[in-house]
Amino acid sequence: MIKAAKLAVIGFIVGCVFSAQGHQQHHHSHGEGVLFVVHDQDKWQVKFILPAGDIFGFEHQPETALQKQVIKKTLAKLENSKQLVTFNTQCELIDSNVENPFAQHTHHSHNDLEVEYSFSCEKSVSKVTVTLFEWAKTISVIEAQWITEQAQGIEELTAAKPYIEWPL
Repeated sequence: MIKAAKLAVIGFIVGCVFSAQGHQQHHHSHGEGVLFVVHDQDKWQVKFILPAGDIFGFEHQPETALQKQVIKKTLAKLENSKQLVTFNTQCELIDSNVENPFAQHTHHSHNDLEVEYSFSCEKSVSKVTVTLFEWAKTISVIEAQWITEQAQGIEELTAAKPYIEWPL
């Protein structure tokens, strides 16, 4: 059973990667983001893909000192996982990866921000809340996809209902 669950998690992660790549290339929509949540034993992986314009206020290469400062402050803010997500129990942040969408000098007019967090949670998690809605007011919808040892699913999250919840 455990081996099957691990295979399912690996399959889901691979699916998330391909889905995320497709989302970035073909489904960039302002005001909408994507969230992937994967659970395996006491480990939790969380990945957000968000339009840079909604997070930074622009999505082109920074042109002014003020825009460069906004990028720097926002990326530093996102190192604190509680700016994007919380759990209903105490979890320890193990790793974070906040990618600067402006690091590559591309001519894309639609940049996405990718943020990944890894957590270790000693107690069972039954609720994941997106706190992003509290400060990123132009994000109206997050498409959440998740797989836990008990359930999997897809749900649209909004400021009015910013969480995924499942029975333990």
